[in-house]
Amino acid sequence: MGNERGLRRDVGGMPVWGLIAAALVIVGCGVYTSANLPAPASADAQPSAQSSFTFAPPSEEVKRAISVIGDSNTEVDSDDFARGRIGEASWVSQLLRDGFELRGGWADGGTTSGTQADNLGVLERADLTLIMTGTNDLSQGVPFENTAANIDRIVEKAPADKVVLLAVPPRDSETDPSSDEYNSNLRRLAQDRGFEYFDGLTFLRSPDGGFIDGMSEDGVHLNREAQARYGVVVREYLAS
Repeated sequence: MGNERGLRRDVGGMPVWGLIAAALVIVGCGVYTSANLPAPASADAQPSAQSSFTFAPPSEEVKRAISVIGDSNTEVDSDDFARGRIGEASWVSQLLRDGFELRGGWADGGTTSGTQADNLGVLERADLTLIMTGTNDLSQGVPFENTAANIDRIVEKAPADKVVLLAVPPRDSETDPSSDEYNSNLRRLAQDRGFEYFDGLTFLRSPDGGFIDGMSEDGVHLNREAQARYGVVVREYLAS
């Protein structure tokens, strides 16, 4: 109580404690203004499970919500892709590090477009749905008309303002039809449906077919270096 009485002594007509409080307010406002950060939330405010705070330079574009569907070349080392536990080696992790928000999706190794459409749950609408499917359809002889119908089912479950069909990678030992023929069909499907088609894998394709050296360990899957580069390529495409 003695300390409290000492602090309450007047200085120039204002209690000392009042001057201290005013000084703290001025300093605090200066900190938040110079750092361009929001003021702290009220102690009574409850954080939203959906909210996250990412402070970025003002010049960086507004972050966008994405849904992603694919096979092993998307899943890679993900612990549980459908639950949002994305592996660091997956190209999707590059988008998340750059500020995109994963709204949902499904990816599992060895699966066809049909399996992906069957297992994907109905997702909340996103800004972008990215679909990279078809490698296993080719290896298992799924006709493209079936693949197209499965992609339609995926889009129904993963609605978005923009749907992007991503080209599939090559194979060192090609299928019949080949990955090039499949991608040509995929491009036409995108045009017919009003989707976008994007081939971000030109950097790893050999002029003689298959992968260039250093981009795949088995001639089917992108290796870690290729995954990292592909993530950057997709990010640049989405930002253009």
